[in-house]
Amino acid sequence: MRCVLRLPSRVWGPAAEHLLASASVRMAYLLARASSWTDPWGGRTTDPLVRQALLVPDAALHVQSPVRVEVDPEFTRQVLRACYETGMSLVDVHTHPFGDGPVWFSGHDEHNMRVTHTEFADTMPDDPPAIAASLVLGPGGLAGAWSPHPRRLAPLDACILLDHPLSEVPLCTP
Repeated sequence: MRCVLRLPSRVWGPAAEHLLASASVRMAYLLARASSWTDPWGGRTTDPLVRQALLVPDAALHVQSPVRVEVDPEFTRQVLRACYETGMSLVDVHTHPFGDGPVWFSGHDEHNMRVTHTEFADTMPDDPPAIAASLVLGPGGLAGAWSPHPRRLAPLDACILLDHPLSEVPLCTP
């Protein structure tokens, strides 16, 4: 099973700029409409198309430091409610503002993704398809993961920046 995240540059550009503008960790939620399809060889692909970026204001962060962020639960609850009511997928994005090399999720990030992605899957209706995914962005690149099944994480297969022409954002790998 593959997952290809499609990001309109008009949404991703300003969001990435905001996220990287601080020496402390910042967050955003990307709301996406997912579709699933089977290729002629029987392979399944899920391809969420990001529709909107919700930048988490620094004031909505209970904890914010160069290595840690904690979002006000009420802010997150409102985002989850919007996903439920509209059938949107959720991609959480946070930064690793430290270092210039390739980025990847920390052990804490991976544990948190397993918990939050499973909770999201358990809460959302089956139709339309809605997935949970995560991105980590740093000066050295972008990494992505999703949950094809509850409690299981897999790297995103691709992240496509939708502009003229289309371009694939290189993803860091562990």
